[in-house]
Amino acid sequence: MASPADVTPEHPDMKAWRAADEVAVDIDKALAGWAASAHDVLAETAHVYGAFLTQAELAARVQADTGVKAGGPVRVWIDSLLARVTESCHAAAEPPLTALCVRLDQTVGDAYLHVLRVAGLPRPDDLDMHAAFARFQCYQHFGATIPADGGPVLTPRVADKRKGRGAAVKAAPAKAGRPAPSARTPKDPAARPRKAAKAAPAKPEPPKPKLCPNCFTELTTQGICGYCNDF
Repeated sequence: MASPADVTPEHPDMKAWRAADEVAVDIDKALAGWAASAHDVLAETAHVYGAFLTQAELAARVQADTGVKAGGPVRVWIDSLLARVTESCHAAAEPPLTALCVRLDQTVGDAYLHVLRVAGLPRPDDLDMHAAFARFQCYQHFGATIPADGGPVLTPRVADKRKGRGAAVKAAPAKAGRPAPSARTPKDPAARPRKAAKAAPAKPEPPKPKLCPNCFTELTTQGICGYCNDF
């Protein structure tokens, strides 16, 4: 079994401290406390069918709940945190709660690979679909109310992106070859087609997402960059 350090090497100069009095906390102890909090937060999330958290949101929550702040960006230590949660779930014969934690683009990313390592499973062709099934197991295990037609579902952004790709693939064959000649308008005025009704005015485009000025990653609704910002 791979250790958290095997997943994300912990930087020897990374620091953590108690927010109340700014007393330094050993990073290994900080990760242990964050992992215990993350398990509880993700188990609470699993009570709602279809719910999930981003890595930035989970990182902010565990630091607030434990009162211990990280002295480095989330991307440095989040994989180690999720690895510990994965291992605690495996030891307790629980489904992997880390499937409920996604990146800002709502994919599970490489952090999810530790779920497969711990379970001794090969890497699937579709990592996000595998995580969708794992999330569904979490919803079932932790008592979410699942609708009659409920089942494993991709996160909204991943699903929308794949729908867009599918539409592009279906539209491609129509572009091949020469277009068919258009039919001439009949001479009989009565047989001529009526003018099409005016199209409804286009809906205004949704506001553009706010981006981090450092790495141009989309910010969360709280204005947090989960990739490079400190908490």
